[in-house]
Amino acid sequence: MRAAETRASAALLLALAVLLWAGNWVIGRMIRFDAPPGGITLSRWSIAASVLFVFNARAVCRHWPLIRRSWPILLLLALTASVLQHMPVYIGLQTTTATTAALLNASTPVFILLLGWVLLGERLAPGVIVGVAVALSGAVWIITRGRPGALMQWALEVGDLWILVATLSWAVYTILLRWCPPGLPPLTLLCVVAMLGALVSLPVAAVEYALGARFIWSLPVAGGLLYIGLGATVLGYICWNRGVEVLGASRAGPFMYLMPVYTPLLGWMFLDERMQAFHLIGVGLIFGGILLTRLGARPGT
Repeated sequence: MRAAETRASAALLLALAVLLWAGNWVIGRMIRFDAPPGGITLSRWSIAASVLFVFNARAVCRHWPLIRRSWPILLLLALTASVLQHMPVYIGLQTTTATTAALLNASTPVFILLLGWVLLGERLAPGVIVGVAVALSGAVWIITRGRPGALMQWALEVGDLWILVATLSWAVYTILLRWCPPGLPPLTLLCVVAMLGALVSLPVAAVEYALGARFIWSLPVAGGLLYIGLGATVLGYICWNRGVEVLGASRAGPFMYLMPVYTPLLGWMFLDERMQAFHLIGVGLIFGGILLTRLGARPGT
């Protein structure tokens, strides 16, 4: 009974982590006019790094020789997790809805497969290739609002393209994790990535500030930044890491499919967003493509 309760608790933690991450899309959309993207990114990782370092200072010091030797890969992880991933998200959310952004983000597994093929030479079975094509067609359907001919006229939402940049960066981050220094505990790794993420976000935010971008401070903006830094980053990753530790990565992965469920619901509750027909068709194609890639990758198929 205790083992079953532990697994149930882990499942709840995974579901909570995805809910916290879905909230990031909604908050980013809510404060888009009052908080510049570079400033949000810097605030997110500065808050997260400050909190994580309090609980990981000894571990960072203990693993410092390993961290120092591994600085190139750690810096790349920080870049793809902060400036190249979250800043495009907050730029994109200025002109596209949280619902559309989250549905496009659902194509991440497909980008991971494509990058594995391009960068690592991993072989794609014919069934996987079909699945990738179907999933990508779903992403195209969403960014063209159900009008694929818009590609020929380049009549696309710029915000959607920024979201695709962020999705691609997260896929690169996921690929890079395989070169993560062995022996570095997950929470310590997150702490180091957060500190480096704040560091690499600083010059971008400084340029943004020099160009005239400013925070318009209010209770929603301050609360939103705290949520993004503490809830979506620190608490979200802690819940996810614990859930993966108990259930394993293969069982934890499908919980990410809750994102296109949570975000439209939160967008409806807090932003008055509505799911439209092109959303449903697009996400159906994305999920169908992902299913085909899984079936096509099975041994013997």
